[in-house]
Amino acid sequence: MNRFFVEYEIFSKDEIEVKDIAHSITIEETVEIPEDIIPEGFIKNEIVGQVESVKKKTDNSYSVKISYSEKCVGKEILQLLNVIHGNSSMFNNVKVLDIEFNKNLSSIFPGPKFGIQGLRKIFNHNDPIIAPVIKPQGLSSDDLAKIAYNCAIAGADLIKEDHNIVNQNHSPYKERVEKISLAVKKANDETGNRCLYFPHIASNYSNLIEDIKFAKDYKAGGIMLIPSLVGYSLIFSLSKDSNFNLPILTHPSFSGAYVLSNNTGFSYGMYYGKLQRIIGSDMSIFPNVGGRFQFTKQECASIADACRSINTLGKPIFPSIGGGMSLKTAASMKTMYGNNAVYLLGGSLLRYGDRIGEGIVEIKKALT
Repeated sequence: MNRFFVEYEIFSKDEIEVKDIAHSITIEETVEIPEDIIPEGFIKNEIVGQVESVKKKTDNSYSVKISYSEKCVGKEILQLLNVIHGNSSMFNNVKVLDIEFNKNLSSIFPGPKFGIQGLRKIFNHNDPIIAPVIKPQGLSSDDLAKIAYNCAIAGADLIKEDHNIVNQNHSPYKERVEKISLAVKKANDETGNRCLYFPHIASNYSNLIEDIKFAKDYKAGGIMLIPSLVGYSLIFSLSKDSNFNLPILTHPSFSGAYVLSNNTGFSYGMYYGKLQRIIGSDMSIFPNVGGRFQFTKQECASIADACRSINTLGKPIFPSIGGGMSLKTAASMKTMYGNNAVYLLGGSLLRYGDRIGEGIVEIKKALT
């Protein structure tokens, strides 16, 4: 089959209206011309999207599955996204719920390079992944390197930078990456552990590739990128680049508008789970239930499930849960997310001050 499927939720109590909107989507996402001038034959029969099913979902909405020809996409990630939710993103009452690739698209968009299994080989254990976040913005590179060292020496698996730390004068990017890389290496040499350091990269376009190469040259364990800022195509290209062999962690900053609307955008699982897998993320960060951002338990569970589901969109990836992680919440988070998750430790960990290593040890004990 040369078609793939996108599931939309269309919000209306009127099935006839839903079918009209669905029909409009099939044209908007493919040929974008008046229906009466669509050429007969190949274009009308294959290129134009096809409504495959319309099923009542709730009292106020319907689930609509539309198929598209892979020939509409070609081999470009941006055109894939354009077909999924390009012009339809400007319709009221239309939300993307899910996507199902065919065999050919699965080979063009193979998903993450590492995924859970590849990262497990690096971490060399099957326990939860402990990932402190070094912050806040305003600290010097030396101060951040000291925090990173104390976390690594205590047994952290992954140390990532806060997404607000980029290339400020108080901690320039190249200086910071060099110092933190050396600090984490020193801790690894002393403990025999394999803690990975993920610098955050959000340079201007002219410096992005240079800064990514710099992180690689200084033996960073991976990199963190914000897809909705640096671009989906960049992450996809890195994940497919045979000369770039580092895992990618994606951060949700600037993405709220994609998911927070009740009747537009994307479902939580689609955006933070399946979409991140399509572009090549190995770990997808999202806010935990009960934290500052009011994601619900159901929404968070749907993200974790979409990250880890098998037989779809390439390798399963780690859900990476941020916000509200502490000794008090560790047990409930472990119950909800299990071992195959990255647990991000931020403000609660920094409360330990110079005893931050003790915090790492206590959190690890609570999660294992």
